[in-house]
Formats: sequence, C-alpha cells, structure tokens
Amino acid sequence: MNTLIFLALVALAVVCLSMALFVPISQPRLKYSTMLKRRVQALADENREQAQASIFRTKKLDSLSPAMRRIETLPVMERVAFSLELAGSRLYAYQLVLMVGVITLVLVAGCWLWLHNIWLSLILLAVPSFIAWFKLKRNYLNRLALYEQQMPEALDIMKRGLQAGYSFADTIKLISEQMPNPIGREFALVFADINYRKDVRKAMTGLLERVPSISNMALTSAVQVQRETGGNLVENIDKLAKIIRDRFKFNRQLRTLSAEGRMSGWVLVLTPFVLFGVMSITTPSYAHELVTTPEGHKLLLAGAVAMMLGTWWISKIIKIEV
Repeated sequence: MNTLIFLALVALAVVCLSMALFVPISQPRLKYSTMLKRRVQALADENREQAQASIFRTKKLDSLSPAMRRIETLPVMERVAFSLELAGSRLYAYQLVLMVGVITLVLVAGCWLWLHNIWLSLILLAVPSFIAWFKLKRNYLNRLALYEQQMPEALDIMKRGLQAGYSFADTIKLISEQMPNPIGREFALVFADINYRKDVRKAMTGLLERVPSISNMALTSAVQVQRETGGNLVENIDKLAKIIRDRFKFNRQLRTLSAEGRMSGWVLVLTPFVLFGVMSITTPSYAHELVTTPEGHKLLLAGAVAMMLGTWWISKIIKIEV
C-alpha cells in the first residue's frame, strides 16, 4: 500500500507540472513593455483611490447581508475576490473558501481514517487549494486570450463611433452593447465607472487593473495622452487595431510552428510511465525491484525530480513572449 501511495504521489507531481504545457505559448504580459508599463503604473498610482471598489464588486456586495458583507470585505477575502474577478467567475470569495475548506476537510479526514498516513494527509491539505488556484489561473489566461482576440473589433467600433461624432463614453457604451463577453462586460463596467465617477482616467486604469494586457495598456496610454496633450485619437486607435491584428496573427503562426516542440514535451513526459507499464507486464520482477527496495525508491525519487526540472525547462522553451 505504501508503495502504491509513493508512486501515486510521484505521478501526481509530474502530471501537475506537465500541465504547464497546456498554457498558451504566447501570453500577454506587462513586464515586456517597460515604457508603457511605467506610464500606466504612474497613472494608476496617481489616481488610485483605495476607498473606492470596482462597480462590479460594489454591486455584488450590496446583495449580501451585513454579516456576510463584513466577511467578504476582509483583506484576505478581497484578494480572493479580485482573483475571481480576473478569472470571470461570479462566485463570492467566501463561497470559494468554504468550498475548498470542506473538500480539504473531507479528503484529509478520509485519508487519515482509511490509511492512517500523516504525510499523505498533510499533502492533501494543499491539493484542493492548488487545484482551485490552477483553475482560476487557467480561466484567467483563457479569458485574457479571448479578450485580446476581441480587441481589434472593439477598436473598430470605437473608431467608427468617434468618426460619426459620438463622445468617447458613448463609444464605450457601443462596445459594451455590440460585443460579447468578456470584452462587452468589461467595457460596460468602464462605462458605469465613467457615469458614476465622471473620470475617464480612473475608468481606464480600472480596466487595466482588471484585464492587464498589452493591448489595454496601449489603449489606456493612447487615451490618456490624447486627453492631456491632444492629437488624433481616431488615427491612433486605427493604427492600434492594425498592430493588435498583426500581433494576433503572428501568435497564431508561432503556435503552429511550435506545435512540434509541445508534442515532444508530451512525449518526454509520458514515455517513462508507458515504459514502466510495459516493464510491469513483460518483466514483473525487474519492476518489482524498483518499487519495493530502498534503492529503487531513491531512483524513482531522483527520476521524479529530473522529470519535474525537465518539464519546467521544456515549458519555458516552448513559451515565447510576444
């Protein structure tokens, strides 16, 4: 039984790390656009008001009872709620924490009552939290990728609206009405921010905080520069839409060209498990020595560590930042 538990833990660790190969090879990040990041960060620091929550967050809190609202506004819950908002989830922070807590309690209690293994029970304490974090991260990346894909069409709507004589706030409303989620919902929040706060700068920096993408940084910077120094916003938006389309097209080509590397990564990760299964069938005594002796356990542990490092390195190689 201990041998099976040991092998299961090794397999779980390797599979969890290999899931990194599912992450898109090109991700919109802030750290690779230093000049834009510095400017937008300065705008955010200048206009940030800690007392004001987002419109979406405020509406959600209004529907709670006073007691639940106090729990939901705890600092830890605020961080969880922000992660849920980034992932596009409609759960409350206390609901996620309660769900993870109940699942963790059931797993740990079941493991202790069934196996009486303290180490496995301690490991299971972190498994539900890790799965919840991984799911939120995955949803966030998918939502961010979809937002980036919708951005050029939204900018075209904004450009046509400005050319037709609409105000900037009205073009934001047009995008929220004509575009599907997630970009439609985000621009609806921007429009609500403008209406409530009468400040385009705060609304745009709030959008950037919720959806931290390079496209949003460029749009926010273009809008702020135009409002401060003047210029042709329509022309800037038209050029920005073309750049984003070219960047998205390049990302697709890059993903196609790197498909071989991702397939090689999967083959390298799964081959040891396949070989072990084949050896267990063809030469059971050889596999038995590997899983039942201390020397075999050391070899398995060394192999697991090497596979983790290899998986991490492969994932770094096939992910190209654009």
